[in-house]
Parts: sequence; structure tokens; C-alpha cells
Amino acid sequence: MWRTAVVAVLFVVLFTLFGMAEWSIGWGVRRSIQTAQGQFPGDRVKALVAMVECESCGMQERNRAVWALGQLDDPRALPVLERHHTGKPCDHMREVCQETLRIALRHLRHEDNNRSESFLWRWMLPVEN
Repeated sequence: MWRTAVVAVLFVVLFTLFGMAEWSIGWGVRRSIQTAQGQFPGDRVKALVAMVECESCGMQERNRAVWALGQLDDPRALPVLERHHTGKPCDHMREVCQETLRIALRHLRHEDNNRSESFLWRWMLPVEN
């Protein structure tokens, strides 16, 4: 009896942690989209791409846009991310984080088999017209 209770509690804890992680991803993507669309016209991908390309934007905003594009898994982001990816060590003062770009590119190229399913957080995104 107590083993069943322990297994049930562990299941609930793991399910809750997974749900919290998915909610956190969705919230972060939504925030990045809202920031980008507040500065640039277009749908979410176009605005995030413009943020990545923006020379006058802060590196933190640009890196968040790269991350969000990787999470959105939209192939329209691939050319711009590939253009910024040099494969060199990161120079956070001058260019977008190469590690963030590498991870986003792995997502977009579907090279990352350990991704969680985005359907759990996509409901949080702003509605596209």
C-alpha cells in the first residue's frame, strides 16, 4: 500500500515539474515575442528575426530572440540564424551568443531528439492575425 502511495506521489511531483518547465518555456517565448513585436512589425517570426538582426538592440534581447526562434521551430528563422552562426567562441560584447545559436539551429534542423513537446505551451502565445 505504501509503495503505491510513494509511486503516486513521485508521479505527481514529476508531472508538476514537467508542467512548470513547459509553462516557463511558453512564458519566456511569449515575452520575447511581445518585446520583438513592440519594436518591429510583422508576425512573431518576422519580429523576432528583426530583433536578431537589430544592431542597436541589446545582446540580451537579441539572444532571447534567437532562443525563442529555436523554440518556435519555424523554418523561416533558419537562414538568419545560420548567417549569424560563425562557430567561433562567443564574443558577447559584439555578436549574438554562438552557443545559443548552435542550440537554436539544432532545434530548427531537428537534430535534438530530447525536446519536449511544444503543444504544452503553445496555447500561451499571442494569436496571429
